[in-house]
Amino acid sequence: MPKNTSLYRQDTEWNQLWNEAQQHDAAIALWRLPNSETRSLLIDTQGGHATDSLDLQSFEPGFMAAPFFGNPYFLKAEYLFVSELPSVHVSVKEVFSIKTGSPKKENFLYWVNASIQEIKASNFQKVVLSRTDEEALGADYSTLYFFESLCQVYPNAFVSAFYIPSLQQTWVCATPEVLVSLNHEGIFKTISLAGTQPVSTNVGQVTIPHEARWSQKEIEEQAFVSRYIIECFKKIRLREYIENGPKTIQAGNLLHLKTEYVVDTKALNFPQLPGIMLSLLHPTSAVCGTPKEAAIDWIKQAEAYDREFYSGYLGPVNLNDEIYLFVNLRTVKITKDTNGYLATYYAGCGITEDSDPEKEWEETEMKCHTLQRILSVNQ
Repeated sequence: MPKNTSLYRQDTEWNQLWNEAQQHDAAIALWRLPNSETRSLLIDTQGGHATDSLDLQSFEPGFMAAPFFGNPYFLKAEYLFVSELPSVHVSVKEVFSIKTGSPKKENFLYWVNASIQEIKASNFQKVVLSRTDEEALGADYSTLYFFESLCQVYPNAFVSAFYIPSLQQTWVCATPEVLVSLNHEGIFKTISLAGTQPVSTNVGQVTIPHEARWSQKEIEEQAFVSRYIIECFKKIRLREYIENGPKTIQAGNLLHLKTEYVVDTKALNFPQLPGIMLSLLHPTSAVCGTPKEAAIDWIKQAEAYDREFYSGYLGPVNLNDEIYLFVNLRTVKITKDTNGYLATYYAGCGITEDSDPEKEWEETEMKCHTLQRILSVNQ
């Protein structure tokens, strides 16, 4: 069991914990579950390790972070600090109005157009393309401050930051997408999340989630993900599940379509379900495409960079007999060199036959804007 599992440290300087852990080459993870006030900080003094196992039941309490391609890293909860108070106190300004440049737009539009032609040629049905933006940060950048700002802006999301010393990288995210979860009552959940539109328009008109209208392209995009999940259930002959949705949800300044799938693992005597579904689901149609193999081949050709942890998954495992793994979206990688800190933002969009390349570019812009704005007001 981790040390200090039940210790509530409301007076702890978490900035100091974070910095000292990095100085001693320890792995660190910090997170807040959706709609929760609890912050958790985990330290693994051994630096974490890569694993090829997805038998989640066999893991000690800890934190898992997996890349888009490759084996996940596991951080053992050697030390665990929990607080009902913010890790640091912040004051967040309006974050939904920023507009940034688009130096990579021409290349991105080329590959969206090429993807549409591939779909029309029946080489695949859907593919998710992504891109990056980079920005130099000030010397006073603080991961804890950034994390807490995201907690305020994204109350309904899983907000997390983690650092792995062997990679010399910090990743921070605010993701709305559950990949697999299992609560202490044995209730398993996964979701289908796709389709994107802004909460507010350029003229300030706000869309209430239940009044949102979706295009056929967005409805079909989300349906691809739902069908993919159901196909995974069929592979393991699981028929006893509840399907809720689709319905519109809000995540920060964006709206999405969501369908939830629920299974009672205790009633079915199926405690292995989270690990089995994890191996079947990742990467889902929501971050890859349909069919999976053809979409992955196209992504490797179209994207001239390594996604690393973007569109992988992350979250706490076997703490309080629960598992919460989320798709790593709305994410930024922070690296440090002799010139200071560099932020790399990641954003993607689902391409179907009905995609409009300009709108797909705008979707990636919207997904980057909030993270960019939060970091800019914190500098």
